[in-house]
Amino acid sequence: MRNPLSFLIPIGRKITSRFTRRSTSAPAISVDADHALVQNLNDSRWPSWAQFSYIFRYLGKREGVVFRIAIVLLFTSAAVLVVRYIGRHWIPEPTIGGNHTEAIIGAPRFLNPVLASSDVDVSLTPLVFSGLLRMTTDGTYVNDLATELTVSKDGITYTAKLKPGLQWHDGEKLTAEDVRFTFEMLQDPNVASPRYTEVRGVKVDAPDDGTITFTLESANPAFRNVLAVGILPAHIWSDIPPSALSTTDFNLKPIGSGSFMFKEIWKKGKTGGVTNIILERFPNAPPQARRDVLQLRFVDDTAAGVDALGSGQADGLRLVNTEQMAKAEKIRGAKSTLQPLPQVVAVYFNVKHALFARQEVRLALRAATDQAQVIEQARPDAPVANGALLPGMAGAPSSAPAARVQDLTAATKLLTDAGWAKDGTTYKRKDQTLSFTLAVPDVKEYTEAANALAQQWKAFGADVKVQAVDTSVINKDVIKSRSFDAILYSDRYDGSFDLYPFWHSTQSFDPGLNLTSYYSKDLDTLLTDARQPTLTAEKRAEVYQKVDAILMKDAPAIFFYQSFALIVQKDNLRSTTPMSLMEATNRFLDVTDWYVKTNRVWHWNP
Repeated sequence: MRNPLSFLIPIGRKITSRFTRRSTSAPAISVDADHALVQNLNDSRWPSWAQFSYIFRYLGKREGVVFRIAIVLLFTSAAVLVVRYIGRHWIPEPTIGGNHTEAIIGAPRFLNPVLASSDVDVSLTPLVFSGLLRMTTDGTYVNDLATELTVSKDGITYTAKLKPGLQWHDGEKLTAEDVRFTFEMLQDPNVASPRYTEVRGVKVDAPDDGTITFTLESANPAFRNVLAVGILPAHIWSDIPPSALSTTDFNLKPIGSGSFMFKEIWKKGKTGGVTNIILERFPNAPPQARRDVLQLRFVDDTAAGVDALGSGQADGLRLVNTEQMAKAEKIRGAKSTLQPLPQVVAVYFNVKHALFARQEVRLALRAATDQAQVIEQARPDAPVANGALLPGMAGAPSSAPAARVQDLTAATKLLTDAGWAKDGTTYKRKDQTLSFTLAVPDVKEYTEAANALAQQWKAFGADVKVQAVDTSVINKDVIKSRSFDAILYSDRYDGSFDLYPFWHSTQSFDPGLNLTSYYSKDLDTLLTDARQPTLTAEKRAEVYQKVDAILMKDAPAIFFYQSFALIVQKDNLRSTTPMSLMEATNRFLDVTDWYVKTNRVWHWNP
C-alpha cells in the first residue's frame, strides 16, 4: 500500500539539497556553533511569516494546493470547536426588563381576593396579592408569604410562619394580623364572599406577628387551595364597612404584596368602563417578576381582542372561542400555541327527572351517540374525553382515549330488555315517553354539539328539543335550581382537581357542582377517601380510577371532549416553566417566569 505521506519525500530532498553543502574536508566550525549562529539571526525559534512563505517555493503545484487546503481545514475546524465551546458555556439566561400588553376579554370589577368571582377578577387578583401559599404550574403548592407550614397528624390544624421583612406596596409592614383580618372578612356573611363556604367553621388565630394558625372542623386536603387566597392589608380595609366594600376605589386601585403593584388605570370617558390597567414590578415581592411593566388591555369580546392584537395595541391574547381562532392565527408576526383546559364538555342527566332516573335510558342514549361526529361538528381538534379524568389529573389514563363507537344494536337491546318499545318513531314504556329537553348555553360551539347530538338521538327513537339559554342567565335560571332535564355544559375544575364538588351527593344543591344530583354510596365513600390528608398520590390515583369506573358504569353523564384555548402572541414572550394543565386554570399562573430579555452568562459546568 502506498504511503500517504510519500509526496513529502521529494520536498524534503529539495530542502536538504538547498541548505546542505557537501564538503570533503572537515567543517570550519562545529555543528553546535553553526546552530547557535543560526539561532542568533532570529529572536524566536519559530519562523516568521515571511520565512514561512518560502515553503511554497519548494512545493509543487499539486502539493501547494493540498497544503493550502489542509491549512484552511485546520483553521476552520479550530474555529468551529471554539464557537461550539463558547456556545455551550456562554448561555443566555432570562433577565429583568421589557413590557408586555395582554388583551383580556371582559372587564375587572373586584381586584380583591375576598370579592373576586368573575373569571377576569379571579385570574388578575393574584398578580397584585400574595397568599400564604402559591400554586405552581405542576399543581403543587409552595410557600409564598409563608416560610413554613406545618399540618397536624389529624389534618385539623395548620400553622404558618411568615417570612421576615414582608411589605405592602405602600411600604407598610405585613403581619399575621393582616392574615387573620382577611380570613375574618371571608367568614363574614355580610361581606358575601364567593369563598365563604370554603372557610366557614375555620378558627383563625394570630398568636404573634409572624405566626398564624387555622383549626378546621374536619380534615380537608383541599384547604391548601384556600391558603393560596390573597391577603388584604388590614390598615386599609379595616376602616371600610361591609356595605361599602363593593364600591371602594381600592377594588380597582389595589394595594397588595404581590409581584406587581398598581400604577395607573384608564377608563372610557362617558361610560367609565375600564380599558387599561398598568402594573409595575414590585421589587420586594417574594417571587420576583421578570417584566418591568405588565399592561392589561380590556376588550368587549374575542373579535375586539383579535383586532387589538392585529393592530399592535396588544402583544398577547388567550382565545377560547373557536370562531376567532382562524383569524387570530393569520395575524402577521403572531405565534400561536394550543393549550388544553381543565374542563370537560359533557351531557349531564338530571337523575331526579323520572326518565333519567332509569339507568337503561342513560346507557342507551350513550350507546346511540356517535361521539366522533359530535366532536367534529363542535370542535374538530378537541381531545376526546371518555370520563371525568383529564390528562394531567391523578388516575388519568396515560394515553389519549379513542372516541366511542355508536352501537345502535346495543342501545336498542338496553331499552327493549327493560320493556321499552317504539310507538311510531319514539320509544315508550307504559306511561313514559323517551322525550326530553336538552338545555345548552347559547354559544355556537355548544349549540352545534347539541344539535348534532339531538339529530342522532332522534334517529334512534328519542324526542329531543334543544333549548339554547343565554349565557348571562343560564347559571342563575337553570344551573343553580337544576331546572333542566339534561344539559350540555362544560364543567371546569379548579386548581385542586378535586372531584368531590362535582360528584358527591352533598353537592347536588347550589353552590355544589353535582349537576346530575346523582347518588351512589360507593362513590361518596371514594370521594371522601380521596380527600384524606394522609393519602399518597398513588393511592389517590387508584381511588379516582374507581370513581371514574362508577361514572362510566352508571352513566349519569356522557363525556365528549376536553376544551382548549389558543394562546396568540406577537412579542418574543417566553416562560421558564413548560405549559401545563394547571396553568390553563389561570393564564397568569406563571407570570413571574415570563420574560423577553436575556443576558449571556458564562458557565464552566453547564
